[in-house]
Amino acid sequence: MPETEKGPLLTDETFFHSCLDLDRPDMSEVRHFAENHDYGLARRSLAASLRSGLAAGRERFLAIPYEEPENVYKYPGETDEEACERLQKHVLISVGVPCDFGAAGEINWKANPTYNQYREWTWQLNRHHEWKMLAYEYNRTKKEAYAYQAAEFFRSWVRQAVRPELSVSGYDTECWRTIECGIRMGANWPYVLFTFFDTEAFTDDLLVEWYQSVWEHGQRLYRNRTHGNWLIMEMNGLAQIGILYPQFKQREEWLQSAFAALEEELGRQIYPDGFQYELSTGYHDVVINNYERLILVARAFDVPIPERMTERLTTACEIDVKLMMPDGCLPDINDGRREESRKLLEPKLSFIREEKAETIFWAASGGTRGTRPDYLSAALPYSGFFIMRNGWESGSVWGLLDAAPFGRGHQHEDKLNLLIYAQGKYLLTEGGNYAYDDSEMRRYCLSSRAHNTVLVDQKGQNRRAAYVWEDSDIEKLSGMKWGIGDCDWAEGCYDGAYGGMECWNWGKPGKNEENAKDDVPPRETGVRHTRSVYFIKKAPEGLNPFFLVVDRLESQNTHTYDFLWHVDSENPVITEAGVDLEEMAVCVSGNGKTMEIIRGREEPEWQGYAATGTEQGMYREINCIVAHVESDTIRMVTVLYPHGAGEVTACRVYGGENIEDGDMKVAFSDGRTYSFQEAVMRNNHKGGEVS
Repeated sequence: MPETEKGPLLTDETFFHSCLDLDRPDMSEVRHFAENHDYGLARRSLAASLRSGLAAGRERFLAIPYEEPENVYKYPGETDEEACERLQKHVLISVGVPCDFGAAGEINWKANPTYNQYREWTWQLNRHHEWKMLAYEYNRTKKEAYAYQAAEFFRSWVRQAVRPELSVSGYDTECWRTIECGIRMGANWPYVLFTFFDTEAFTDDLLVEWYQSVWEHGQRLYRNRTHGNWLIMEMNGLAQIGILYPQFKQREEWLQSAFAALEEELGRQIYPDGFQYELSTGYHDVVINNYERLILVARAFDVPIPERMTERLTTACEIDVKLMMPDGCLPDINDGRREESRKLLEPKLSFIREEKAETIFWAASGGTRGTRPDYLSAALPYSGFFIMRNGWESGSVWGLLDAAPFGRGHQHEDKLNLLIYAQGKYLLTEGGNYAYDDSEMRRYCLSSRAHNTVLVDQKGQNRRAAYVWEDSDIEKLSGMKWGIGDCDWAEGCYDGAYGGMECWNWGKPGKNEENAKDDVPPRETGVRHTRSVYFIKKAPEGLNPFFLVVDRLESQNTHTYDFLWHVDSENPVITEAGVDLEEMAVCVSGNGKTMEIIRGREEPEWQGYAATGTEQGMYREINCIVAHVESDTIRMVTVLYPHGAGEVTACRVYGGENIEDGDMKVAFSDGRTYSFQEAVMRNNHKGGEVS
């Protein structure tokens, strides 16, 4: 496409005769001018008609609770008003990296000032979260300069960001990826339009070009839709065009197409237990949020929503209650984030019926409404997670075993990962979620090395290499086994490939085969790893609740097994039985093991880091406890004992290395010992196993 070509591409003739419904009563004058090819007067008449319709709907739209932009970036401590003043100087921030375009210069919407050409900078800039912030501050302050700045941004963007041809896929381009189109139409542009449409800054020509660009968005979203959480954002945007822009001929076709896709995707993307099929706490809520945005807009403008949609979303919202840690946050599963469940759930109360979701109301209201869950621990048999807890209070102990299938997207190689919240903190943690670049930190966070699992011959899991998703997978059970009682337990198995991770370019989106750097294959080691986790939530008097982990590794060949435990606690001390830290003891059975503490290592591979955010450079060192063992078939027992200063702690664990052995014994610092037998602990539960 020539560089001199400018958007929007729609000619007045095409726009007025092919895109607008000129048979509407409020368009009779527009039709008259258009039929006489007097497009100057047609534009002015259309602008007047549009303003009249927007004025009638403004109160309805702005009555929808304001939602802060998801990825608007500011300087530390910067207020929204200060950020808006910065925007007027043409200093924009994307993914935490600022770019000064000069107060007198024009924004380059295809720019990328990052040191490594991190493509998210350009993509997220084109979501226009800053435009929405300008509109919100205008509604608060009535400062006309914000309207003029938003108008300037739009004119600059619509000229530069020329709509691609229909043959260009939804994944391509700097400014017109379909995810950005959906976010603009379903989150940011409507708020900007209903705020500024009657200001002097939004001239007749600007308003007409706005609608021309929106029509181009609708065409792209209708024709170039993708899948996964992208599709939900795309269809939210397309449906909102159908609701908020009734002047378009195609609006009903677009609206019904979007509704049909969104209703179908609830069955395709949401497991029967409620988790979205990417199995990422972050993107699970991205999907719910986009349904929420659409439902609120549809209700505001009296557009009916299928009842099944809200019922399935209620089940999905309950996941944020079941997964919630004692601090009220979600764990950062896969490419998830540690966000507050209450903050995520509170806006959902506007479309969820309380009598069907009392536990959601309880979590969303901080306990002032609804009913506390009548369960403590919970199993998600389809998505494959088991949540252990001994209470709902802030001082409770919580654990999570990931026995999940490989998610549909944003996956980490972390099957059988264990997480623990105790002593008032996220104590047994992991690498977390990092910027979507091609850095070593990103590769590390996605790998088994960043999780609490086992490496085989220094190689991590590689499910990605042979991964194929089938729609029927959403109805399959995970194979996890569990029991709930005085001792909770859960068990999962990994028998896939190890190694070969070095061949994947993690920073690049797309199919696996498109990401290959070379032909290094994963290694089929013939190792079967079964992990059983026992939560002693009603420990003997004087002891804290703790976790026993039994790892069985079976192979016909000898391998080096590295058991990894990422503990966010200081002052580790290696003992004969394991490692003791300020807030957790890690004791490992067997005499043939060697213990190592790795913290902030980059050679030969990264180890001992945790992300502190999703922006580049946001990570810190953390202690990774490693138990090295060389064997073929082995049973290893690890006790993870959270403790405070001066408290009794675990100092040794005994477990027979025979694969069939079920005996365990834990010795404590006060001289006591307690014996445990796996069969007894498995039988001491209510509920059952699902395989």
